[in-house]
Amino acid sequence: MRALLPGPVPVVGRSDRPVWILLALFSSILVLLTAGSAANYTSVVLAQSMVYVVPRYTVTWNGTNPNGSLMDTGTVMVSLALTVENPSPRVLRIRLLAFSGWVEDGPAQAGLNLTRRAADDRLVGPNATRFFFRVFGESTEVSFEPTPDRGNATYLVSYTLTRAANPSRFDAVRNITEYAAAVGTPLEWNYWVRVQLTIDGVPAASSPTAAPSLLTISFVEREVGQNLAT
Repeated sequence: MRALLPGPVPVVGRSDRPVWILLALFSSILVLLTAGSAANYTSVVLAQSMVYVVPRYTVTWNGTNPNGSLMDTGTVMVSLALTVENPSPRVLRIRLLAFSGWVEDGPAQAGLNLTRRAADDRLVGPNATRFFFRVFGESTEVSFEPTPDRGNATYLVSYTLTRAANPSRFDAVRNITEYAAAVGTPLEWNYWVRVQLTIDGVPAASSPTAAPSLLTISFVEREVGQNLAT
């Protein structure tokens, strides 16, 4: 009888499955990180492009004569209700608030006060130049409650003018009201506001030589109205 020869002995090698599992896991992590980074960047872009502000002003006169002119003991208070509309998925915080108000200077316009006419801010139109006296101008860092993501918030600030606090400015406004009462014309105001809002979770650029896009990526800036002082 022929003796049966033994067949080939199978060789048992190391499986490649663990390597492929690690590669697949690493790829999934990269995809998740890329998606998260893209979503993070998109949320900042939405804040930069979609946030807007709505200012509302109220002028309150206390201590006026029957004809509407301001008395020596009167006060003028201008209140600003600033609403921040935030459709983005980022929380915002107001960092800087600047606001100014001018009243049209009738006496200077008519040539009755040449000193103020030379110093007033001007609004140049197609047919005439109008003269405006700057009643107030404030620029300050503020600390308010944050504006929620996909929401809105309204912030209140005010400026009060009295003769005791600022006699030269008060006397100018009083003179303007006396002229308006004498000629029977209403007072015309011009307002301007500028607001900077930081975007939560976005660090500011650490170097002043960074690219302009990096210097402004951490905040939103909005301006409403005409700044006659520029």
